[in-house]
Amino acid sequence: MGRDRLLAIGDIHGCRTSLELLIETVQPTSDDLLVILGDVISRGPDTRGCIELLMELQETRPLICLMGNHEEMMLDARDSEIACDSWMYFGGEEMLLSYDPQYLRADIENVPETHWEFLEGFQDYFETDHEIFVHGMIDPDVPLQEQDSTEFRWRKFTDVRPHLSGKQVICGHTSQKSGIPVNLKHSICIDTNACRGGWLTCLDVNGEVAHQTNEDGEYRMLDMNTIAEE
Repeated sequence: MGRDRLLAIGDIHGCRTSLELLIETVQPTSDDLLVILGDVISRGPDTRGCIELLMELQETRPLICLMGNHEEMMLDARDSEIACDSWMYFGGEEMLLSYDPQYLRADIENVPETHWEFLEGFQDYFETDHEIFVHGMIDPDVPLQEQDSTEFRWRKFTDVRPHLSGKQVICGHTSQKSGIPVNLKHSICIDTNACRGGWLTCLDVNGEVAHQTNEDGEYRMLDMNTIAEE
């Protein structure tokens, strides 16, 4: 693998097996920058393990985590019983079960403070000279700094147009049931349905390839140029 890579990982959703294999395969170094596009949590079998793996990774490698709609729901659930009850139906139960050694009791009180602090540090978006990384999507006609944070976490990858900045937008959130990223060149979606039998994707932005793993322990690599849509 090369040096100084810009790497983005799509929606993990508690799929630790996929995440571990992806990290082992891609082998991000201290010279690379790894951007996690949000929705690390919920739905899959081992959210706790995913958070612990990323926290460990952050100690030795440059790592930026973005706030997804599921992290937003979890943080809301901490402060509101009504929000917590609602979140249970959207993957919260599976997440909280991962904090019970017997996987029997979903109790938000089991989440350690260090994990809350880690999630609170997630950013709305990340911007480079050429790219914008975000969980959901952005309004193409509004400067990034003027947008409502709701867009960053909830806006879907539909009717997608280039952003007025001219920068490439890289996002997750809108699950691609095919397991293949959507590459419009000006915008790329890499949520490839990891928690529902699909693939977890790591996009090597400058290398123009996508590394993918799944919960069955399989790996494949895609040439992003071959799946580009005109």
